[in-house]
Amino acid sequence: MTRIVLRCTALLTFFLWLAAGTAGAAPPTLSAQAAVLMDAKTGQVLYDRNMNKKLAPASTTKIMTAIIAIESGRLDETTRVSIHAASTPGSSLNLYPGQSITLRELLTGLLLRSGNDAAVAIAEHLAGSVDAFVAIMNQKAGSIGALHTHFRNPHGLSAPNHASTAFDLAWITRYALNNPTFAEIVGTKETNIEWLDRKGKSHDRNLRNTNKLLWMLEDADGVKTGTTNAAGPCLVSSATRNNQKLIAVVLHDHSRWFDSMMLLKHGFDTYDLYEYAEQGAVFASLPVDNGITGMVDALVAAPAALVVNAADYSAVTVEVDLPEKIKAPVYQGQKIGEIIFYVQDKAVKTVDLVAGNAVEERTVSKVLLRHWLDTVRRLSNWGLL
Repeated sequence: MTRIVLRCTALLTFFLWLAAGTAGAAPPTLSAQAAVLMDAKTGQVLYDRNMNKKLAPASTTKIMTAIIAIESGRLDETTRVSIHAASTPGSSLNLYPGQSITLRELLTGLLLRSGNDAAVAIAEHLAGSVDAFVAIMNQKAGSIGALHTHFRNPHGLSAPNHASTAFDLAWITRYALNNPTFAEIVGTKETNIEWLDRKGKSHDRNLRNTNKLLWMLEDADGVKTGTTNAAGPCLVSSATRNNQKLIAVVLHDHSRWFDSMMLLKHGFDTYDLYEYAEQGAVFASLPVDNGITGMVDALVAAPAALVVNAADYSAVTVEVDLPEKIKAPVYQGQKIGEIIFYVQDKAVKTVDLVAGNAVEERTVSKVLLRHWLDTVRRLSNWGLL
């Protein structure tokens, strides 16, 4: 394979100066039973304390409930609150049986006020029952890679075998934050939702986000609190500074606000994000040898980015290994090259380049069939068929 080698060296004096006082800084000492700090773009873990330990997640469960509701595409539907939903214990929107309210308003109350009744109302409306909705939650968790998570309900009240990990909650949150609706709601400090009383009269109800970090940390922009006797205080938080978004998770942590701030600050002060190419971007177009069509797009299969210690930012280089042309047949999604990241000339990460479209091999029969179809199409357009 012929190589096209592109070497990109970042000679940024500013970053070197900024990193001089922070490189190698010790991570904070936390009170959390389990914690993780993750870069949202790459999924790289920057801090780990028992991140794979299964623990009760409390209301951080509602992150999964919310993303399923959003992805249903049914947020403008009106729900009717059941007796079962209205009687759900714990934190509540104070819904009443028979109440009509949109799924969008329930979603807002779920994420800001942490309404357990809203979680049950959402589950029953979308899946017909809580059990059916929980099955969807567990399927979704597995499909996105949260492999140590098992849900028993949509709200997070303590239940046998209702458990997740700090890593899985960060991974689920990373997925959820890619959705603009989710990101907007969890970053909202305070809002009003429309409320119909028992007489059908419209009111506005003020909701204030339970996530105090939104007021305590300038860069904070999410995500979700949780507290039960079994789980203790929990917090999944996110913050964005410049071009970098970080996700912090602390579980069973009686200093969750301070610990989350320290964890996020440590991440921003110690690490920098080196970005090269966006996921899904067309990196190049390659000629196809003996193909029924002449070109194939090389797409970036995952975010081509790397988080490094700030002191190593200028030592990052990138190589791209890609053929000058490719032989048919080509299958969509087929690996056709890779992007290789180096730090201090040591390979640390690769990202695949894949075919964006399929290209069949050129044969006599396929060429004749293609010409025949083109002829039929032209004749049809001219009204002759």
